[in-house]
Amino acid sequence: MNLFSKLFGEKAGKDVANALEELMKAAADGKKKSGDEPKKPEEPAKPEQTAAPEPEEYDGPSGNSWGPRMPDEPNQYNYKGTYLEYFREIFNTEFPGYTVDEEISKYGKTRVFKFKKDGKTALVVELLSQKCEAKALRAQCRRDNIPYLRYYFDYEGWWNTRSYVIERTKGALGA
Repeated sequence: MNLFSKLFGEKAGKDVANALEELMKAAADGKKKSGDEPKKPEEPAKPEQTAAPEPEEYDGPSGNSWGPRMPDEPNQYNYKGTYLEYFREIFNTEFPGYTVDEEISKYGKTRVFKFKKDGKTALVVELLSQKCEAKALRAQCRRDNIPYLRYYFDYEGWWNTRSYVIERTKGALGA
């Protein structure tokens, strides 16, 4: 009993297997039976090309931190330093009430910032590549009931504007 028979039953399986065999022979011989050629699917209409949005049109559910062009607002790409220096500067200047410890995650090659207040971890922020599939730290934070955020430092079209990082981090801290 072949695979098609198992899937479609004995008779239908034989019919499918025979039809497939005939098509393969015809293709190998360079012959085509009339009516056997599958129709090409119609191409969907291409969306109308429009100009890239102006920076004020970047407004969306996550603020103005995404879009095809770099916004004028300070962000990790127009910062005069590395993305790590950019995030360190924001975390240390905008959140002076917290001690911010930085480490390389034990779960991978990600950078972790732990916001602490009165010796207790108030928030964990992970910086990682879009190529990274790290989920262990997020799961650990959920188990420990600690707020968790992640920012991707290399996601195309995502700018991590200063206001976005501040707003999102404040929200996670409940500030």
